[in-house]
Amino acid sequence: MLIVLLIFGLSLVPALISTWISLRSRGQVQAEFGRAMEAAARGGLKAAIQRDRDLNYVEGIGYVIGDFSCEMNARSPYLRCAMNPCGPCHGCQYYEAPVIREVIKTPPVTTNACPIPPMPNTCPLPAFSSVA
Repeated sequence: MLIVLLIFGLSLVPALISTWISLRSRGQVQAEFGRAMEAAARGGLKAAIQRDRDLNYVEGIGYVIGDFSCEMNARSPYLRCAMNPCGPCHGCQYYEAPVIREVIKTPPVTTNACPIPPMPNTCPLPAFSSVA
């Protein structure tokens, strides 16, 4: 009878250890959650919230943080730029506006331009003879 009670008692040991570990980890999770709530209440997450507002979608590239028109922008959803990674772009001393390249559709007319001679109507080369 004593052996049966010993075997029964030993069979309960893993369940008791598992329960003890579960209760201990639940307490740690609740403590971490409480600390996270305190940090959020103090404003520790304001930078992360502001960062999400700077997240913009650019077609062909994807999500980009910050002002995409800046030449220093990293064009990344994780990093704004090397100069000012935490932002904001507004008021940054390294902000560089994009260079706008203007496409000229009509060439300018100048007085010194050489006139282009007209194309001849006939080909100046002799005709090929067909020898079969």
